[in-house]
Amino acid sequence: MAISQRSPDTDYRCPDCSGVLTARYDSLVCDDCGYTPRHGSD
Repeated sequence: MAISQRSPDTDYRCPDCSGVLTARYDSLVCDDCGYTPRHGSD
């Protein structure tokens, strides 16, 4: 199984408002609008 590594300083952009997504409680949350991406198990 391949392991994908991400740079810890990579910015993820919110698809709704183009704000920055930050990691909170093991999930991503947009600081600007509160958007949370869906997880695969949802």
